[in-house]
Amino acid sequence: MSKLEIAVLLAAAGLFVFVIEVVRRRRLSEGYAVLWLVVAVSGVLVGLARPLVDRVSTSVGIVYGTSLVFSVTILFLLAVSINLSMHVSKLEGQIEDLAQEVAFLRGPLPPPGDDAAAEPDTSDQTG
Repeated sequence: MSKLEIAVLLAAAGLFVFVIEVVRRRRLSEGYAVLWLVVAVSGVLVGLARPLVDRVSTSVGIVYGTSLVFSVTILFLLAVSINLSMHVSKLEGQIEDLAQEVAFLRGPLPPPGDDAAAEPDTSDQTG
């Protein structure tokens, strides 16, 4: 087993442990955890099946197997980035809707410069 294969296996095992720990601390949702656990398992498979990766890359016309792995990794990360961008856009819309609803429930704001609204009401205090 080469140093590269050992490094890939260690990185995949580290990712697996990290994802489990982050889910345990409730900092990552289970849906994304499954995605990253699949990535970790894929890393283990790539580390164990390097000759297969080399054969597939040669059949595709790529000289080095690592170039194929990096290309697939870049495409995967691009897909994850697009997915997260869509998720953030959806959340921004929900936040805007909630802000509008809260503003509606609180009622109209007093006009600017109206000092009476800012002062506490002390007329009903007995003393």
